[in-house]
Amino acid sequence: MAHSGFGPFDGYWADEVYEPRRIRRGWGRWAGLGLAAGAALLGVAVLSSAPPVAPRPAPAPAVAPPSSEIVDPTLAPLFSFQTAEGARARYEARTDRATGARRDAYSLGALDGEAAALRVEAWRSAGGGAAGLFVEIAETAAASGAAVERLGVSQFLASSQGPVEWAELTLAGGRGRRACVGFRRLARADGGLRGVACAAVGGKMDAAALSCLLDRLAITRAGREAGFADIVKNAVGRRAACRAAIG
Repeated sequence: MAHSGFGPFDGYWADEVYEPRRIRRGWGRWAGLGLAAGAALLGVAVLSSAPPVAPRPAPAPAVAPPSSEIVDPTLAPLFSFQTAEGARARYEARTDRATGARRDAYSLGALDGEAAALRVEAWRSAGGGAAGLFVEIAETAAASGAAVERLGVSQFLASSQGPVEWAELTLAGGRGRRACVGFRRLARADGGLRGVACAAVGGKMDAAALSCLLDRLAITRAGREAGFADIVKNAVGRRAACRAAIG
């Protein structure tokens, strides 16, 4: 390195010149590290001071409106079912307090058991309209504590009650193999007949048995006065050859 011309003091001036440069470079490095650390601490402080994000509440489940349908024991039966003496049957008439709709049900035996059983409903709504066959049958079975597991192909039957749509079905949780059918007859836009019938374990329930079963329904005087004569009809001469699959 070239000397500055100060003779014996060259070393002193050399130290005086080089040392401050070294010190300045060291302070710059430490200052950069300090600024980086400060920025990191500031970021942590900002994040820690931010309000926590509350989890989004799950949507409340839809609650079905309460039914206004009630059992009315003062109503006379709309129809009857010819059965063996001593059979344990139950008849129930229901009305809707809001719409005036009516639904009468005749039950014989238990659909969730092993013996022969039947549930028939005659109904009339205020607004009109009917659901599909599966829905109609599922609702009828559920009213007796049973559930439809499988529904066969829809068919039509010419019966004493008029054209009837029906299908073979299997009830869930059955304790034995039973032949069952579900059926309905839409007599008009706001009313009809529907039901579920099951033979005993090992018995048979087919179109012929269903036709015989429908022959045993008959309208009552109260049913005619209530306007159900076109929903439930009286069979014209019951067939003696009919098999009594139920009751």
